[in-house]
Amino acid sequence: MKTPTSLTTIPALAAALLLALVCACACSRGHSRPGPEAVVVGTVLDAATGQPAPDIRLEGPEGTRAVSDAHGRFEMEGLRAGDAGEITAQAPDGRRGSVRLRPLAPGRLEVVVQLYRR
Repeated sequence: MKTPTSLTTIPALAAALLLALVCACACSRGHSRPGPEAVVVGTVLDAATGQPAPDIRLEGPEGTRAVSDAHGRFEMEGLRAGDAGEITAQAPDGRRGSVRLRPLAPGRLEVVVQLYRR
C-alpha cells in the first residue's frame, strides 16, 4: 500500500516552517528593543601596517556581532540610541583592538578599530 504523496511531504514542510521561524527570530534579535536604531559602521586596520584587516570578529554592546569584509569594513546592527560600551575585535593570530562607545545617538556612527599584538 502506497502512502499518499501529501502525507510524506508534511514532515518536510514542518521542518521548513520551523527553520523559517528560527531564522526570523535570529534576524530580529536586538530589533525588538525600544528606541531609535543606532548602527556602528567602521574599518578594522592592522596598527603596524595601516592595512585593512579582513575576516575579523567583532563583538559589541547588547551581544551584537559583526565580521569585517575583504576591505576591513563592518556594520554592526541591533543597537539602539543610548547603548554604550565597547566594541572588541580579535584576529585569529591574536591581534586585538577595541573602541569605547559613549551612549549612541540615533543613526550611524563611523569608527576605526586598530589591531595590536599584545
